[in-house]
Amino acid sequence: MSIISVKSAMTEIMLSVPFLLVLATVFVIDNSLARGVVSGKYFWFYGAMGLVSMATAVSCMVYRKPVRFSIFDALIAVFCLSGLGVTCYHTGGITTKFILLLLLLILYFYFRIFLSQNKRNLPGLLLFFVLTGLVEAVWGLNQLYGFSFSQHHLFKTTGSFFNPGPYAGYLAVVFPMALYYFLTIKSSKGDLVDALNKNYAHGKVPFRGFRGYLGAITCIAIALILPATMSRASWLATIAGSGVVLYARYVDRLKKQCQRYKKQAIMIGSALALFSVLALAGVYYLKKDSADGRALMWKVALKTIPKHPLGVGLGQFPGTYATEQALYFASGEASEQEELVAGSPEYAFNEYLQMAVEWGIVPFLLFGIIIAGALYRGYKRKQTAATASLVSLLVFAGMSYPFSVLPFLIIFVFLLSTIENNSVIAGQARNDRKWMTSVVMILAGFLLTGLCLYNRYPTYNAYKKWNLAQVLYQTKSYEPAKKEYAALYPYLNDQINFMFEYGHLLSNSKEYEAGNEILQQTVQICGDPMLYNVMGKNCQAMQKYEQAEACFIRATQIIPNRLYPWYLLCKLYAEMELPEKVQETAAIVLTKEPKVQSPAVREMREEVITLCHPVLDTGSPEHR
Repeated sequence: MSIISVKSAMTEIMLSVPFLLVLATVFVIDNSLARGVVSGKYFWFYGAMGLVSMATAVSCMVYRKPVRFSIFDALIAVFCLSGLGVTCYHTGGITTKFILLLLLLILYFYFRIFLSQNKRNLPGLLLFFVLTGLVEAVWGLNQLYGFSFSQHHLFKTTGSFFNPGPYAGYLAVVFPMALYYFLTIKSSKGDLVDALNKNYAHGKVPFRGFRGYLGAITCIAIALILPATMSRASWLATIAGSGVVLYARYVDRLKKQCQRYKKQAIMIGSALALFSVLALAGVYYLKKDSADGRALMWKVALKTIPKHPLGVGLGQFPGTYATEQALYFASGEASEQEELVAGSPEYAFNEYLQMAVEWGIVPFLLFGIIIAGALYRGYKRKQTAATASLVSLLVFAGMSYPFSVLPFLIIFVFLLSTIENNSVIAGQARNDRKWMTSVVMILAGFLLTGLCLYNRYPTYNAYKKWNLAQVLYQTKSYEPAKKEYAALYPYLNDQINFMFEYGHLLSNSKEYEAGNEILQQTVQICGDPMLYNVMGKNCQAMQKYEQAEACFIRATQIIPNRLYPWYLLCKLYAEMELPEKVQETAAIVLTKEPKVQSPAVREMREEVITLCHPVLDTGSPEHR
């Protein structure tokens, strides 16, 4: 190998490192930050984007190759800019989601430019993506067998994620690409077994063979851990993506066999169809209440869309959803099963519905066009691996919340840019005009990335201080904690947990007006009825009984199966000396079936009986 070739290879590797760091965001956990499993990934991504900006600029200067941007690229830009506009309009400020969306748009064009400069960069990036799946699978196996800790005290297997859902979804997205690599190992005769024997016999593993073995090992590791996650959405996503790979690989052979053995093919097809129906029914009954809960979420989300055709802004779904769910239950249209399975979700568990609510109808339709275009291009260009992984991600998005988890967004951008990478003008002589277009885009991206990093640096320090301030909050050191939270408020006022803690802290310090002001802001981004419970208690302490009653009633409407707001309402009516309402609410507390039986339920019922005993004695015999 010549010195020039070595230098060229080293240059390619060095320029690829920042992009590998972006793909490695999935591994990052920073326990020095509050909510470090999530926030650590954010700040790693911010830093990596700074390096990616420099690497893309250097790559463009070194290779000076033109890039043919397409209408597909323009649609992605318009889509992201519409989301930024909707968010700015509704929130009136720069939020975490705003920054992430802007950087992801920049990352897409950085990937496009970088991969266009040298196509040899792509195989390494795809291989690293598969490697992340292998590492995550091994990480999960270690957690399953007790060799390492999970990231959530309620779940045993989470990998580097905060719960098993996103973890399983990530593995589901990696699996089809790993399967593709495994199935495409070839020797000179094109036979998989011969390829394995030949490579072992010669004591060497070529790059194509290496990625095939890596794909095989990754598939095995994921297959071992995925059932333990109990994520039905990830199982279906894995099947869908793998189906794309198998179809592309064996469709011609399958057609020939079907034509040759028509009757047998019909019988096998019918059996597979029956098995699929039974399997779907089994998946539904495996967690029936969970499935019914998601159906309720989708039903309520669909009711929300016509009321907000222009969207409500990124991050505003939970509060908007809670308002609509309260109206739905207040209308009396809901069934008993819906009341039983109702919750206060932070996500719609269907990214398409959540996008329609947050972004509005027009961006949602634009997103559909982008997805259809990406799948069509992937199919026509025979980019099976990337297309299959994209299909898995899209199926998972229909039943979960991957677009609300940063590593999925990075992979989504990477897959789209990979599919569109064939827009490179192959073999064309340098075109200075088109090359300058790339330079202008890089400079604009560099400037915007710098502004984003400048904006996020104080937030990084705020997360560190919040992590320490939480100790004061948890130990009920309210006075010093108030000072810390007040200083952090300008940087963390879009974070649900911070806002709830700050509002609760002020309420416990008997600063009821200030606490309600913070909590009123929080209900815009959070649908938890506990916010209304705390606000109601604050109003009750200030003897604003009508406002307190309205808060408690709203809490009962959001999630009717919770007894706590009914219990608070009963105590409020007792303080207001309204015996009929005391009797009515006490009966609900004593007879309503809660979603989960607990010692707290028994304590509330005992207190209601003690508190309302004189009233109940004069009531109906069934409550004596």
